Amino acid sequence: MERFRFNPETLSYQKIEYTGKRKLLRFLAFMGLVLSFSFGILYFRDTQVRTQRSQNLIAAQQQLTFELNLMNRDMEQYERMLGQLAFNDDRIYRVYFGVEPLSSSKRSVGVGGSRKYEWLQQYKHANLLRHTYQNIDQIERKLVMQSTSFDKVIELAWTKEEWMAARPAIQPLGMKDLTRFGSSFGMRFHPILKVVRLHEGIDLTAPRGTNIYATADGKILQAGYREGGFGKKVLIDHGHGYRTLYGHCDEVLVEPGQQVNRGEVIARVGSTGLSKSPHLHYEVHVNGKPVDPINYYANDLSPVEYEHMIDMLSNADPSFDIN
Repeated sequence: MERFRFNPETLSYQKIEYTGKRKLLRFLAFMGLVLSFSFGILYFRDTQVRTQRSQNLIAAQQQLTFELNLMNRDMEQYERMLGQLAFNDDRIYRVYFGVEPLSSSKRSVGVGGSRKYEWLQQYKHANLLRHTYQNIDQIERKLVMQSTSFDKVIELAWTKEEWMAARPAIQPLGMKDLTRFGSSFGMRFHPILKVVRLHEGIDLTAPRGTNIYATADGKILQAGYREGGFGKKVLIDHGHGYRTLYGHCDEVLVEPGQQVNRGEVIARVGSTGLSKSPHLHYEVHVNGKPVDPINYYANDLSPVEYEHMIDMLSNADPSFDIN
C-alpha cells in the first residue's frame, strides 16, 4: 500500500519512499511484537489458565504410576509364595512319591531377551513399565511350571494305591532270621580289587535256606544264575521306576515273567557267586539309580526292632562280602 506526505512549501502531496534497510527494521520490529505477544499468551495459559482436563490427565498419570508400583510390590510377594510352593513340591510331595525334583535350570528358564520389551521405550516411565511386564511374564512362567508339576503329583496321588504296592516297603528277610549286617550302602574299600567303589546294596547275614521275600508287587525280570558275581539272583521290576535285586541265593523259587506279590517267598539265602558265607545282597533302584535300601527296609519294624537293626547296622563289617 502506497503512503503520501503533504508538503506545505509546494502545497502538494509527495509519495513516501522507504529504503530496504528501513523496511527490514520495520518488519523485524513487527515480528518481535507478534512473537512477544504470542509467548506471553502461551506463558499465561500454561501458568495461570491450566485447564481442568490437563489437571485430570496429570492426576491420572500419577495415580497410574502409583498403582504400577503397588502391582510390582504385590507380584514380588506372589513370587516369594510361588518359591515356597516350589520348595514344598520338590522337598515334600515329589520326595514322598519318589519322583525326582525339577531341576533349578528348568524352574529358572528365561522369558525372552531384552528386545522383547523394546516397544515400551515409546512410553513415559518406560523402565517402570518394563519392570512390570517382566514380573508378569516371570510369574506366568512359574505358574505354568508349577501347575505342570502339580499335575504330575496329582496323577501320582490318584494312582497312590498302585504306587504304594510297587514301592519296596518291607524287609526281604525276617528280623528273627537276620544274624548281622555285612557291608552297608555307600562307598567302601573293595576287599579283592583293593579300590574304593560304590557298594550299591546292603548285605544281610542269615542261615542258608532262610526265606527271601519280595518287598513289593512286581514282575520277575531275571531268576537264576547270572554272571557278575551275584551267583543265583532275582531281579524284580515293580513299576513306577522301582526295581529290587536279591543276590547270592541258594535256591530260586520264581521264573522270569512271573507276577509276585509283596511278602511272597521268591528265593532262599545262599552263598553262590562271589560270597564268603551265606547272606543276601539286596539292592533297591529308583529310576535306574541305586538308593540306600535301609530307606525302604525298616517300614514294617516295631520301635524295638528298629533300634536293634540300627545297632546291628552300626556293627556292620564293610569287608564282609565282595559284591
